[in-house]
Amino acid sequence: MCRRRPRPHSRSTFIGRLLLVLSSLGATAPTVRAGEPPAPVAVEPVFEVLEVEGRVSSGRLTSLAADRIGVAPADGPNREIPLAALVKLSREDGRARAAEGADVVLPDGDRLVNVIIGPATDAAVEVHSYALGKMSVPLDAVLGLIMTPPTDAEELDRLWRRIRTEPRASEVIWLGNGDRVAGTLLGIDDRAVRIQVQGKPMEIDRAGITAIGFDPALLAYDRPKTPYLEATLVDGSRLGIVDFKLEKGHVSALTRFGASLRVPVADVVGLVARTTALDYLTERVVDGHSYVSYLGPVRPYRIDAAVDGRPFQLGGRRFERGLGTQSRTLLAYKLKPGDLRFQALVGVDDRAGPLGSVVFRVMVDDQTRFTSPAMSARDAPRSIDVDLAGAKLLILITEFGERGDVRDLADWIEPRIVR
Repeated sequence: MCRRRPRPHSRSTFIGRLLLVLSSLGATAPTVRAGEPPAPVAVEPVFEVLEVEGRVSSGRLTSLAADRIGVAPADGPNREIPLAALVKLSREDGRARAAEGADVVLPDGDRLVNVIIGPATDAAVEVHSYALGKMSVPLDAVLGLIMTPPTDAEELDRLWRRIRTEPRASEVIWLGNGDRVAGTLLGIDDRAVRIQVQGKPMEIDRAGITAIGFDPALLAYDRPKTPYLEATLVDGSRLGIVDFKLEKGHVSALTRFGASLRVPVADVVGLVARTTALDYLTERVVDGHSYVSYLGPVRPYRIDAAVDGRPFQLGGRRFERGLGTQSRTLLAYKLKPGDLRFQALVGVDDRAGPLGSVVFRVMVDDQTRFTSPAMSARDAPRSIDVDLAGAKLLILITEFGERGDVRDLADWIEPRIVR
């Protein structure tokens, strides 16, 4: 919320009143020095707004309700956008994630990062988030706990992927020396993690633990039956939220696991609308796929990561949701009644360097509806919006570009079906 500065002719009166108030409360008044610059005025962030119809605009968030959001553009009147007409609000923030702190890995891409992990029972773990404060997280909502994040970014990415994708039928503790212990978690305190291994309890010093992975079969992280938002914060945390509202410059809501949160709008970098109006292909089953390698080994497509397993980076921006492919890859999806359009952002990942070259093609039934020129990491990403009305099959094809499949990190970002 913006604060209005006192007018110059009333400054002495304002300071005098402030000193009286502070003295009456027994507080120590701040020292006011002549010539000091005035305190900075708080400025609400400006979001880029992407709507289902393809419209892109920008503005400040003015309201949040169950079925709509309010946005104040820089020019023109305030707008109320139905949640069903919204893809997302997003903005870039230059603040880097803190190097220290543990992480809580939740399903569906949700997470808490840079936290302190407190005690845990076999039912819940206590977490202190610098961004969100203290909260109790049910263990059946947790995929894993990264107790000591690796300092190397690639190693940390691999650990996140292992927790999210590695099959396991019990809890698994990964140790700093490379060993792993499988069993049933009994609890965590400030000194040790207690686990039962083959019927025998044992304790492992927390200092030697890198991460804990929980049995995915025991998860209970149901999606809300009503429209909800995925909120991403400046510290990298992301949570699905319901019962959201905007009050006094703060977003208040309930998380999918039932905890209350209240964060300043300035700490929010993204809000993704999850409604029945959009289906992401990352959450649909691929009905058919094929790969043709040019020279080297085939790299299967990946969900929510580039084909080499690293996070998406396209046009200088990072993205979380998408399909990572190499040339030549074909992915086929059977369409459902009510599927109207296919939308995505495509391009060659920034990390491909100058050698990567890809052609993106979209087929609907037996007709080609979109073909890009040969694209490299130097080319700006391209938006796709293709009509699907009455069609039965959608095929996404990553073709060879100008140099075979060398460094072909082809990204299909936020591929979605409009319904």
